[in-house]
Parts: sequence; structure tokens; C-alpha cells
Amino acid sequence: MSKEAIGDKLNPEMVKTLKENAAPAPETPAAENRIPRDRRPRYKNPNTVEEALEHYPTHIVKLVNLVKSNSDIRRYTSLGILNYLSQKGLINTSKGYVTFNWTKFRVVANGLSTEYRYSESFFINCLIASFTSFANAAQKIIKVYCSKEYSEPFAQDNDMINEAVNACSSSDSAEEEE
Repeated sequence: MSKEAIGDKLNPEMVKTLKENAAPAPETPAAENRIPRDRRPRYKNPNTVEEALEHYPTHIVKLVNLVKSNSDIRRYTSLGILNYLSQKGLINTSKGYVTFNWTKFRVVANGLSTEYRYSESFFINCLIASFTSFANAAQKIIKVYCSKEYSEPFAQDNDMINEAVNACSSSDSAEEEE
């Protein structure tokens, strides 16, 4: 069998009509007007927080950075999102995964992908819950560590803890003022 082109099956009048009615080929910009690939703006997927700040508002970058930069917070937030969507019947399994981008997050379950914006109330609730889950897990880990490393029960120094918390709060306040 030989390969035949579509034009081989058409009569000459039809080919002529198609050529006359075809849209002109799009013009390509001149080479001197093109922006080199490494200097093109990266709107969809900035690699760093600094690049993201160039394209997105600061309050969005800070919120997304909470999730993107903390693996345990990301894990607990993802588990909360999957649990919520499963309970609401939007996905039929609690298995799946969540990826976090700069303007939205994507939930993949059973091979189907759905994107949501960070303004979804269930996302904010799951993010808040992830900090509680993280604190509970950290408390258990610290308790086990102290029981194995110290010969007598560890006594926490609340004054020192409060000073450290205040130092962190004042540092965050200074960054917001800049």
C-alpha cells in the first residue's frame, strides 16, 4: 500500500478553492525583536520567592510560601484537603495528592485533576488545622526525644520560651515594616 496525501483524493477544482480561501500563514517576529529564552518573564512557575514577588502580590506569596517551604505543613494541609473533599463527595477516595503552585493548588485523585484557588475557605481551614497537627506531632517527638536523652524529666523554662517567641514576633514585625 502506498501512502496517499489528502490532496490526491480531491479534484483539482477543490484544491484550488481551498488554496484561495485559506488564511494566510501567521507572521513570525523578526529575530532581532525576540526576547532570549533565559530573559523571558516566568509568569507561570517562578523558582524562587524573589521571582514570585516580581509577579504576584506579597500577601499571596507569603501565604503560599508557608505551604511550599514547609514539608510537614504541606503534608498536613494536603491530608486535610483530601479528607475534606472526600467527606464532601467531591472525590471518591482519600488517596491522591495535592500540588501547590503560586496562584492555585491542584488536587489529583483517581487520575483526575482539579484546580482550586487559595481563596477557598476550606483551604484556609486546612492550613490552620495543619499548624495544630504539626504542633501536636512536634510535641510528641520532643517528648520521646527528652525521655530517651535526659536521665530525669525535662523541665521546660517558660520565661526562655516566651523570650524566644517575642524575638521571633519582633523579627516578623520588622520584616513587615520594610
